[in-house]
Amino acid sequence: MKVSSKDILKLILSLGITGYILYNSTKTTDWNQIWEALKSFKYEWIAVSVILSLLSHGLRAYRWAMLLGTQGPRPSTWTAFLAVMACYLGNMAIPRLGEVARCTIMKEEKDIPVTFSLGTVITDRLLDLFMLMLLAMFLLAMQFDLLKSYFSQFIDDKLPFLITIWPYLALAGVLGLLTILFFVRKSKEERNSKSIYYKINQKVQELVSGIKAIKKVENPLGFWVSTLGIWVLYFAMLYVISFGYAPTAELSLIAGVAVLVMGSLGMAAPVNNGIGAYQALVASILVVYGITYNDGYVFAVVSHGSQVVSVILFGFLSLLILNFRKKKKRIDTNEK
Repeated sequence: MKVSSKDILKLILSLGITGYILYNSTKTTDWNQIWEALKSFKYEWIAVSVILSLLSHGLRAYRWAMLLGTQGPRPSTWTAFLAVMACYLGNMAIPRLGEVARCTIMKEEKDIPVTFSLGTVITDRLLDLFMLMLLAMFLLAMQFDLLKSYFSQFIDDKLPFLITIWPYLALAGVLGLLTILFFVRKSKEERNSKSIYYKINQKVQELVSGIKAIKKVENPLGFWVSTLGIWVLYFAMLYVISFGYAPTAELSLIAGVAVLVMGSLGMAAPVNNGIGAYQALVASILVVYGITYNDGYVFAVVSHGSQVVSVILFGFLSLLILNFRKKKKRIDTNEK
């Protein structure tokens, strides 16, 4: 898959934002204290966390395979897992590049249209957003008095920036909507199958079909149980990390939910793999629960860093397996 100039620009912008966040979140950090804390960490809990994370990736692959199966023959969970791990590895290089990469892999492996796969990926991410919103509402309902000052300060800090950029965001949204409406109108008028507008309309229909695939899954119960299971495992893989570090060893379950919510927001930031944003948000929310910022930062570095290493290791292994399968398929085809 070729990397466009747009992707390169996105990478440069992402690295710039990452650097800015890292600088602001660590300029008062005592790195000697953090280094000493890292040496005293009980790393066996990291192994447990990595195993739980792999189980969550497996459930995500199982759920995605169900969505893809509404178009035709359902791909195996194993193939979907390899594509998902390759996706995470790609996202570490350029944010959201991996989402396209996993769809391309499914095209090569099972001849599933890329635009249809992208539609299912959009559904996949919307489900994540839905679950994150449910968790955030649950957290606020349970701990409103404790968290109201934190979120008020958080909003106050970000409000000037949002006020500055909202006109540009609104303009981009309007231009995007007008562009879509233009192509939709032209595609309806155009009946020539060789027309660019006709082809775009076909791709849009495939994309929408992928988004709507959730209505056609053969096992709705399994689909929603796996959706819940993904987030239960997300919580568990973060929470067990706390057992490996003395300052967080007695972290409450509700504090673990708060870490999951803020960590997920950090991972959603437009930076490489949430680096900087994740650490800053997790460390700051742990302060609310009586843990110092530096101790919270250690927890964030370990919980995030262990997942980064895991994704690099299993992502590369997945790419190697996929490449081996691709070569074997080509050899088998040539022999026939």
